[in-house]
Amino acid sequence: MPLNRNALMRIRTIDRCLCRRQRLWTLEDLRQACEEALYEYEGISGISLRTIQRDIELMRSDKLGYNAPIVVTQNKYYTYDDPDYSITRLPLSQKDLAQLSSAMDILRHYGEFKGMAGQEDILARMQDRIQSQSTHEQIVYIETNNQLKGLEFLSVLYDHIAAKQPIEIDYKAFRATHQSTFFFSPYFLKEYNNRWFLFGYSQRKRTVQNIALDRIVAVRKDGRHKFVPNRFFNTEEYLSQMVGVTRDLDSVTETVVIKAFPDEAPYLLTKPLHPSQQVVSTGEDGSVILSMNVIINHELENKLMGLGPRVEVLSPKHFRNLIANQILTAASLYIENGTQMVSEK
Repeated sequence: MPLNRNALMRIRTIDRCLCRRQRLWTLEDLRQACEEALYEYEGISGISLRTIQRDIELMRSDKLGYNAPIVVTQNKYYTYDDPDYSITRLPLSQKDLAQLSSAMDILRHYGEFKGMAGQEDILARMQDRIQSQSTHEQIVYIETNNQLKGLEFLSVLYDHIAAKQPIEIDYKAFRATHQSTFFFSPYFLKEYNNRWFLFGYSQRKRTVQNIALDRIVAVRKDGRHKFVPNRFFNTEEYLSQMVGVTRDLDSVTETVVIKAFPDEAPYLLTKPLHPSQQVVSTGEDGSVILSMNVIINHELENKLMGLGPRVEVLSPKHFRNLIANQILTAASLYIENGTQMVSEK
């Protein structure tokens, strides 16, 4: 049963109160303690007695696995029947251990974040505790490439973003003969197609920019410029409008319509190209017409090109022409003296 943040805070507060056995706790006492905790951390007040009663019943039940031995003495004082009980001392079930082990598998995938304050030690202790209670065989495997350049910057960039610190970056583009240095206010990191990108405000370009980590040479704290906060866009909306990472601030979404032929249709129906993808119509042969409201960029073009003859771009016309020209250019690489080359038998 999922708990929201406020309910979890109330339950933890009730537990702390009942563990303090040097005093007696009425329902009103528990309500006031929860209200004080929520007001201090969340600015929330006005908790009812009924809410606290529901929390206590939830703690007593097996829904969260607590089965808390909460009893009422003298018809008004709440306490734990077991003086050593606390929800923080509960042993982990085999199901809990299995879920934690799977989570550890995923965390290990992002090993380059291990330099973040104390995380390496925390993960090691968690893994030792889990394995000491249960034999665990790795089940979750995630595609990764630890040989990628730039992964060593993940941790330091994460710390600068969290601290809202401007940074100085030495950067060398693929086609550049020399590296360049520029100043950047970092906002967030995004992984796409097994590569990492840093988004932020570029002092040089005076706009939002993304930088591939595999072209970063060095990162330092910038002591000359102030951090420029992100007042340019809502991050969720900014990312949700595109496939991949390439766009300008003034990019607008367009309605892209494609036809997926029978062999490809099931794959695009179960793994959409974009969250906005919708089925327009279905053909008797198993083909489907799909539409999506998305920014047309290099990554979308590459995805559709990668599907080859299994899809056809129907609109908008300028995008259809772009894809057609790319296909013709690619086909010309396999044509010699006007005759299509075939493999020798």
